[in-house]
Amino acid sequence: MSFSILRVSISITIFSNLSKLPYRIFVRNATKKSSGFTVGSKDSAGKRLGPKKYGGQEVKAGNILMRQRGTKFFAGENVGMGRDHTLFALQPGYVQYYQHPTRPKKKMIGIVFDKSYKLPRKAGEPRARRLGLNLVKHSPAQLRT
Repeated sequence: MSFSILRVSISITIFSNLSKLPYRIFVRNATKKSSGFTVGSKDSAGKRLGPKKYGGQEVKAGNILMRQRGTKFFAGENVGMGRDHTLFALQPGYVQYYQHPTRPKKKMIGIVFDKSYKLPRKAGEPRARRLGLNLVKHSPAQLRT
């Protein structure tokens, strides 16, 4: 019993002298950490990126060939690129995926009018063009004259 009285008297003298000290003692209280809360952490829907038409598929003019962020694929023959890098067909035909002849890391998408025609064209080979809806093929002899 004497021990508890001694303990109480020591604590009273310490706390009574605290007000006379020039500084304050801050005591941290025990707290329970709550779970984190973030604003706007809802998951958004996917953007449906990627190829919409594959190699060899028939397309109409205006069909979307590829939706992408940035230029992973570049526009080849008879293909246009939209403001958001979407590739679309400018003419009806068949889709072909190929690599640029001088830059092999550059992947391209082109439209050919006949499935047997292969891209990329050889250097100096004339393009096949469609005027109206008629396919116009040029022979090398016609181009020289």
